[in-house]
Amino acid sequence: MGYDRYGVLASQHIRPQQQRSRFHAPTTGRLIRYVLAVILVLGFYTIWCRPGISPTTDHSLAITDVPLPNLAGDAHTVVYADNPSIQPDHVEESTAEIAKVESQGRETIKPETAVSVNPISYSGARFGKITASFGDPDPPYEDAIQSHQAHNDLHGYPHFILREHMIRGLWSKHGWIMTIIGQELAKPEGERLQWLLWHDRDTVLMNPQIPLDIFLPPEPQFSNIHLLVTNDRHGLNNGVFLIRVSQWAFKLFASALSIREYQPEIPLKYTEQSAMEEAIKRPWWAKSVVQVPQRWFNCYPPDGSSGDEHAPRICREGSMLIHFASNRDGKRPERMARFHEIADNKTAEWYKPVNETGYVKEIAEYWERLGQGEDQQSIVNDLGKRSWKVKAKGKKRGHKKRA
Repeated sequence: MGYDRYGVLASQHIRPQQQRSRFHAPTTGRLIRYVLAVILVLGFYTIWCRPGISPTTDHSLAITDVPLPNLAGDAHTVVYADNPSIQPDHVEESTAEIAKVESQGRETIKPETAVSVNPISYSGARFGKITASFGDPDPPYEDAIQSHQAHNDLHGYPHFILREHMIRGLWSKHGWIMTIIGQELAKPEGERLQWLLWHDRDTVLMNPQIPLDIFLPPEPQFSNIHLLVTNDRHGLNNGVFLIRVSQWAFKLFASALSIREYQPEIPLKYTEQSAMEEAIKRPWWAKSVVQVPQRWFNCYPPDGSSGDEHAPRICREGSMLIHFASNRDGKRPERMARFHEIADNKTAEWYKPVNETGYVKEIAEYWERLGQGEDQQSIVNDLGKRSWKVKAKGKKRGHKKRA
């Protein structure tokens, strides 16, 4: 093969037409990559522009089709046990309102969106509820969530329900709580919810006449308290707890989420529950957390034994809700269905006005003793063993004096 006058092999010459096509005619593979890139950009743009999670948006779904009462016009139906002006007739009117709402019937509703929000307008509301339930609708659990509806209607609580995993495993719980708290913190302060009640999906609301306000720490003495939790024999049980809507709360759950990533050496036996327990033990968080008696809002179902009334972990008749935390025997759905029926029937033993339960007196005593510097655990141990049953007064027998 010869060289030209510039010393270049003839085989190295590239025709102009070939050179132009090499640089200006994209291959089929390259065209496919261009199309895929455009699709991805458009997809991310669509997701980015979606409206935020809000009860006022069109994609919200009511967890029931039952019409809601006009709470704004019927302010007398809202029961606040910490209001000194409350009278028994208010309780009776509240009871009538509950019966009116529930008489329209309740049925298991199949969720259709990833997020369900009670559509009630909660402008001015202090409390909201939050929970999660994944997978195909399971009647006992859907009925348990639905059991909260009368409570929500009576007191005006919005109910935020997550239907799809945000994070792998049970960690969606922390992510969902942070989402709702972040949403509220983004509002002007006067428009925010002030507290949230987290409840697992295996809780049945037994007594809608118990308002969440009664559990709140008295202000301003306990304004530093942001979290109310309960313990069982295994330690923290975060199936139900009360959390203040605050930057403190947002940071707490961010801290709990970070433990498995940045401190993997810490054993987390109960995953997200153990992470939360580990976080609140640390000094900076611990000073704003209080442990309260378990039966206030996270108690377990009675089994009919004689010791139920004095067991700290067991619900008393008139308790607000029952948490069915254990399923070792595989019969949790049956237990939930049985107590759901009791709640639906509003039996006199469980369906009680707040002033006929032990709540008001016991809660006041707890905060008073705590304010006097008494140890939390000792208060909880004492109050947890008390009975709410009113002992029948026996007739006094006369005794003759000895001569």
